[in-house]
Amino acid sequence: MEKLNYHYQDAWRYTTTATCQSPIDVVADKLVDGPAMAIDWSGLTISPLLKKEQVIGDQFFCHGKLVIDGQTVELVRFHIHDGFEHLWDGQSGAAELHLVFKRADGGTLVLAVFLEEDAEAGPLFAPILAGQQAQADLLTFLPAKKESILTYKGTLTTPPLKKDVDWLLLKERLGISPVDVAAFAQAYPDNYRKVQPLGNRLVVRHQITSHP
Repeated sequence: MEKLNYHYQDAWRYTTTATCQSPIDVVADKLVDGPAMAIDWSGLTISPLLKKEQVIGDQFFCHGKLVIDGQTVELVRFHIHDGFEHLWDGQSGAAELHLVFKRADGGTLVLAVFLEEDAEAGPLFAPILAGQQAQADLLTFLPAKKESILTYKGTLTTPPLKKDVDWLLLKERLGISPVDVAAFAQAYPDNYRKVQPLGNRLVVRHQITSHP
């Protein structure tokens, strides 16, 4: 299957009427502090995985949920970008994981987890990409320490750039094996969208109250 060509991404903006698009560059001194956010992570457990090749890139369908400030969102799928899509003060990194959830109103929420190379970490994603693993403990896709999260409104990062997406960017990073980093580079080379203008949107920083 022919996949989305990121060399032509400048034309993607014309596939949507959304003016507030994603990803963005997160600038530390422009963050706004918001209220604490209560997140129950216990709904992310062992789930079967179903890999589907799509034009926008491989999607891994799975089951799980989060409860955020009392509101439940249902996990639909996840996918991986080779390199950060969201930058942090202009800086990129090894990879960005997107966990895509369905909100109660039918809209979309995406939890972004930022992955950095850790020579001491064991392979986590490479066996999944290779089709050697039919299930995964989704909680292992998140860092053990989850203290701060950023929120903003945007779009999906592939055409048709669906709008009204709630983005949650986990500040703490997950260390992954060099084997995983190499697997991402081979399977999804440079599949990241350039950052888009923030405009008048606010990026809000929340301290996390985790449950359990």
